[in-house]
Amino acid sequence: MSNPLDEQELLGAAAQRFAVDIPLEDEFRPAFAALTKALRQEARLSAAGRTRTIERLIAQLGERAALAELERSEPAIAQLEVARPIVITGFPRTGTTLLHNLLARVEGLWAPPLWQLVAPAASAHDDDAWERAQRSETATMLDELYAAAPSFRSIHPMDPAWPDQCNWLLRKSFSTMANAFTWFVPGYVQFLSTCDMRPAYADHQRWLRALLHRRQRRLGAVPRLALKDPFHMWHAQALLAVYPDATIIQLHREPAQVVPSFASLCATLQTVDTDSPRRPAEIGRFCLYILGRGLEALERARQQLPADRFVDLSYRELVASPGAVLRKLGARLDFNAEGVAVEEAGEWLERNRQHKSGRHQYSLDDFGLTPEVIDEYFATYRSRFGPLLA
Repeated sequence: MSNPLDEQELLGAAAQRFAVDIPLEDEFRPAFAALTKALRQEARLSAAGRTRTIERLIAQLGERAALAELERSEPAIAQLEVARPIVITGFPRTGTTLLHNLLARVEGLWAPPLWQLVAPAASAHDDDAWERAQRSETATMLDELYAAAPSFRSIHPMDPAWPDQCNWLLRKSFSTMANAFTWFVPGYVQFLSTCDMRPAYADHQRWLRALLHRRQRRLGAVPRLALKDPFHMWHAQALLAVYPDATIIQLHREPAQVVPSFASLCATLQTVDTDSPRRPAEIGRFCLYILGRGLEALERARQQLPADRFVDLSYRELVASPGAVLRKLGARLDFNAEGVAVEEAGEWLERNRQHKSGRHQYSLDDFGLTPEVIDEYFATYRSRFGPLLA
């Protein structure tokens, strides 16, 4: 490419590689432009990081081409209903991954595994060999990530067979704050904080229908979905506009623990594609900026949306009594959390107990932050949700 990470050149390369006329719909062009601009101007990509990023973006455009082809060949996909999904969210590092993996053990609920989220538009040759290949490619992706950022394994253990985050689907419309985990892109964060996310969630629904279509074809049933992404909290209004019968479970944890843990995660991931990483204090301010936009969105959503669309849950309660939490949620959300579900959840928790992959160590001071700064940023949040933080 003559101008790496140029929006038009990337789209042209994708059109040529995947033999499509329009590799990205107009409604997602602004997000793509905001991301590529921030990558050029703010992310400080190394030569190798730029090459990886270009390939990643073109591959995501290729996924869009695959989805469009799947929908043309299987028009019934558009009629599949995504009914009453359970959506887990909360600030990053609040126990959303734990709860998601526990709900994945409940009969009648389905939390799509990572290997399917990475490549949700199943090939026309979808068979056992294709599935093994997809699982293997996902495992290779994780091996490469952990090799490039070894400490990330202790921060966020992942496995191809485990459920993972909706941002794998939202990345394909270039509309997720998760990109700010990977790269230092404040301009892109500003864009996502002000844009209309309803088209991105309508697109998210297309991907979910593709996943449900494959599962129905192989197993003959359309399950109720258990979904998860911390950044759904930033866009709850758009999410509920597309999924009006969804229930959002919001996890809560003391911000003085959330902020440095989140900053440590971002600092770790952002070393992968740069040879000029930001100073820890810059990362700390960047993470506060992201979380600040989330606080504003959270306050708007909770004031304007029906209270019965939300279930608030304490991180401490979840970690201390996961079986009791599952039973309480089952009674509230109409799923069976007795017997095998609780037993299997307990077994999974024991196998994957926190710190099994090493302890994730961090402090506010590591990122140039103080308790006083946290107090100022999170005063309204603590006032609203204080009992769940104790």
